[in-house]
Amino acid sequence: MPFSARDAHSCSRAGSISNLGKGRGTVAEAAAAPRNEKMMDDVELACLGPASADRFAVRPLTRRPPGKGEIEVRVEATSVNPIDVRRSDGYGARLFRLMKAGRFPLVLGNDFAGSITAVGEDVQNLSTGDAVFGLKPASANGTHATHVIAKAAHVLKAAASREPCELAILPYSFVTMYLALRGTGLTRDNARGQDVLVHGASGGLGLLAVQLLAQWGANVTAIGWADSHSLLRSAGASNAVDAASKPFAGLDAHFTATLNFASWDDDLALIGCLRTGALGHATTVHPLLATIDRLGWVRGAVASMTIKRRHRMALPAGCRRYGWTLFRPDQEALTELGAVSSHIFLPVGCSVSLAQGPAAFAHVRDGKQGRAVIRPSD
Repeated sequence: MPFSARDAHSCSRAGSISNLGKGRGTVAEAAAAPRNEKMMDDVELACLGPASADRFAVRPLTRRPPGKGEIEVRVEATSVNPIDVRRSDGYGARLFRLMKAGRFPLVLGNDFAGSITAVGEDVQNLSTGDAVFGLKPASANGTHATHVIAKAAHVLKAAASREPCELAILPYSFVTMYLALRGTGLTRDNARGQDVLVHGASGGLGLLAVQLLAQWGANVTAIGWADSHSLLRSAGASNAVDAASKPFAGLDAHFTATLNFASWDDDLALIGCLRTGALGHATTVHPLLATIDRLGWVRGAVASMTIKRRHRMALPAGCRRYGWTLFRPDQEALTELGAVSSHIFLPVGCSVSLAQGPAAFAHVRDGKQGRAVIRPSD
């Protein structure tokens, strides 16, 4: 059964914010705030940047009407993903600045669940009041806010059986995972009976990959922490391997596809598990953005291409696909998410108000179990 937001524990209140919309509050002030304190209307959680003593501040949100093909959503739940934590540290700044999404202060967050409050021109099949969930591409005006403007094409209607906290943690992770699957050559049409190795299966991307591949009929071997093995098997894994005990030592090269959601250092070992004529390998933990940050656009691009070429050359005979996955909204992936959203889950480990948003970031930064949810409407 899917984990419910009701099963989640609240994050620690350390690092939270008070004085909502009136500047940056202190930890002590936040700890003294009443637990049932309600968020004021129309605010956002701004990330001030790694150089700021107070990394986050709740500030007033300036709303605008949705444009052509857009909707406005009152956000009931949004998530903090590892990419949000890394962006708060300045990761990927060169690329994100190119997308007008890298200059502080900025509002982080890519996915959300809530109800539509306004509909722009040329929007079909969506109306004010509809319960929806969806995502935004990386921007300076993300989803950690009480209201968000999103493209209607990037939004799905929410099943009545799912809580907003359950749905808000799916879109970014699912779309990224789906793009990685596609990078290996795996599809709903060809996955049945294929042997697939998923590294990092205890995390959000890996757990979703296990579930989707199992629904597609693949034989999934999941590398994850030992305390998650029962969860991985219930999610559909045929085999579970302990990530802490030399996981590749007992794996031979018989896999049709391999997926790396865990560690760049293990990428070549995963490629070594592919059989002759395999479909391919994809990784989400590649060094592209970090290399460009460190070396600049030209030198960083050349260095990244050299590294990627070296790994591609390690593919077995007859295997041609080797992909570095980067998140972007993708209609095919969203369509698949809409088809399976009632049958997949991620556990919620942290659920807090917008004022307590820094605690959700701390939950992710510390590598704690379960996804981190922010409830802006509380």
